[in-house]
Amino acid sequence: MDQPIHGLTGRIAEIQIATPAANQILPLDDAPTAADLDLKNMAEWALNYLSRTPRPELGYQPVFQCHPLHCPPTPADQDPVVACDTDARMDWEWYFMRDVAGSTRGAEVEAAFHQRLRRYVDPEGRVWAAPGCYNEGDTHARYDRQDYVFHTWGATKILQSLSEDFIRTGETASAELAQKVMAQLKQLATWDGEGCCWFRCGMGALRPDGEVIPNFWNQQPAPVVEPLVTYHLATGDPEGLEFARAYAEGMLENLQPGGIRFAADGSFAQPLGHSHATMHAVWGVAHLGLVTGEARYLDFAARTWNWMLGRGTGTGWFPAMPDSCNETCCVSDMISIAGCLGRGGQPVYYDCVERYLRNYIANLQFIVTPQFEEYYRRLHHGTERAAIDAGLGELRKFQGGIVGGSGLNDWENELLGGVSGFEMFGCCAPEGMRAIYTAWNHTIERRPTGVFVNLSLNRDSPWGRVVSFMPQEGRLSVQAKIADTFFLRPPHWAPREQVRAFIGTQPVPVTWCGDHVSFAARPGQELTLTYPLLRFDHQVEGLWPQTAPDLKMGFSWLGNMVTSAAPAPAKTPLFTGAPRLLPPCPPNG
Repeated sequence: MDQPIHGLTGRIAEIQIATPAANQILPLDDAPTAADLDLKNMAEWALNYLSRTPRPELGYQPVFQCHPLHCPPTPADQDPVVACDTDARMDWEWYFMRDVAGSTRGAEVEAAFHQRLRRYVDPEGRVWAAPGCYNEGDTHARYDRQDYVFHTWGATKILQSLSEDFIRTGETASAELAQKVMAQLKQLATWDGEGCCWFRCGMGALRPDGEVIPNFWNQQPAPVVEPLVTYHLATGDPEGLEFARAYAEGMLENLQPGGIRFAADGSFAQPLGHSHATMHAVWGVAHLGLVTGEARYLDFAARTWNWMLGRGTGTGWFPAMPDSCNETCCVSDMISIAGCLGRGGQPVYYDCVERYLRNYIANLQFIVTPQFEEYYRRLHHGTERAAIDAGLGELRKFQGGIVGGSGLNDWENELLGGVSGFEMFGCCAPEGMRAIYTAWNHTIERRPTGVFVNLSLNRDSPWGRVVSFMPQEGRLSVQAKIADTFFLRPPHWAPREQVRAFIGTQPVPVTWCGDHVSFAARPGQELTLTYPLLRFDHQVEGLWPQTAPDLKMGFSWLGNMVTSAAPAPAKTPLFTGAPRLLPPCPPNG
């Protein structure tokens, strides 16, 4: 058969039906299901990281520099890179992971952590912090209060956190402080008089006197649009949406002097753009397109996303900037944008959300397994046992974080010289959690026209319980909890003429509505799609001209899951041929 597979670079061959679509099904209570990803348990493990890595003795400062293969794996004292970066990214994830897990784990730590972030904000709404994250290569720097800068990056993050807090708690203090932060960012911006703006420092920093601090990050657009959109949705303040639109227009028109340039094809190679920093800003433009209904913003995001896709394999690997290193932060951005594009009328992008979650985010969630412990002890053979035990004890605090540097087929990145391999950067660990939340949020959602089930992932929601039958067969079932029209989406690669629909165990006509199949459902009914589960091969080359110009990668796929890679990994495999199943997270991690 010749069935196109969207979103994979390189060549696709040997497409076969691994499991035909079932013509008869059993009810959910009787149907055997293979164990698939458990987003709720993944979020519970993430809360372990969020609760245990902040250090109370250092003002709940977390850690940027976690090296899981080192002994000791973390610095014992202050980490200069954390301020307004690692901590500001983590601050969102408390809200997101609690939404997914429904857990109260670490509530006291969370309260203290949110207060840590609010202390960066002065009474007028300006955000002041040490500039360590702008100089992340200098891991031994020491900063005093006199070194503090107006932290543009941190301000955008804190604006998002305050808005998320107000959405969930209704605390007026959060909304009021968010308004002040928004107003200070707006005052910082340069306006052209025609409804467009930009920051002179990009995502960089300013001295107290307002002068730009020269730094590589000045050329990157600030990720301010997403926090502004969230602020507007939280508070209803039209000023936030106006500001978001103006900054987005500044990006689209390349108005920032010395900033990166977006070409007509979506590329941003001149001057050299950082993948994550750029896509993080583009994500907000995509979300703005959803909120305003303006295709201009979604089209811009799609062009940029598609250009970045061409630099990766399609499995979830994307270059951080050179071609030698994958970065989880960028994977999460690509998931967020793909979710917006799917919600904005291009559902084919939902399969990319699922792929990247299955093949990278889930597979890179760090747990001290017996296999890892044996590996760690072997690596440090000859080191005092007490030091090894202490290192493992420290690493157990980091369980649930997402490894940030990884490879094409392994955690160590051996095929690309080991660059950043098996590293849990303080930026990536929480950004990977955002990817968990994004996938959970898009799996099932209620819209004005009905309940949409977009991803083949397990989730229990107020509208219905979604059950995935991956990797056993192509089946997606939903137990409806409300009366509404339900729209279930099979993967885009499933041949439409072979998709089957059922209410209960009875076949019903397949009624297509775009890329979804519609059902008129009553509470308690089980709605099911079956479809052929495909197996295929995928080959990629030419993506690594600087690091590995002769490298050719092969991947075997089952649906949206990579089952194996060639060359095979020598150390920690990224793909195991099955969904990543985590043990239950114990109460104390």
